[in-house]
Amino acid sequence: MKMIDRKTNGKDFETLKEQLKETAVKEGFAVLHEYDFRNILTSKGMDFDKAAHVFELCKPTKAHEVLTADISMGVNLPCRIGIFEKEDGYHVIYPDPESMAGDSQAKPTMSEIGFLLERISSSL
Repeated sequence: MKMIDRKTNGKDFETLKEQLKETAVKEGFAVLHEYDFRNILTSKGMDFDKAAHVFELCKPTKAHEVLTADISMGVNLPCRIGIFEKEDGYHVIYPDPESMAGDSQAKPTMSEIGFLLERISSSL
């Protein structure tokens, strides 16, 4: 699976999180869930000091198209996109939906979803 990794433009982590959620909603996605891995791991007694936040997103019309074209592609839903702290700053990272589709009938829709995720990531 191909991963898309885009370095952000120097904004602070909280601003990036809020802008990602706002942009996702503007693109027609619902933010279904957020995972704050620093808090999750720290609460389990593990040392983890890097910012690592993953969002589950769903655009119902696209999810319907994907599932109608190829129900087995449901294992790739909802879409996930994350903001991660690396040595050179914050990065937005997500799996490329088109590469997940392989030769599935859902590939055109997965490609469209990839374009939307790219718009979200490039806004940060």
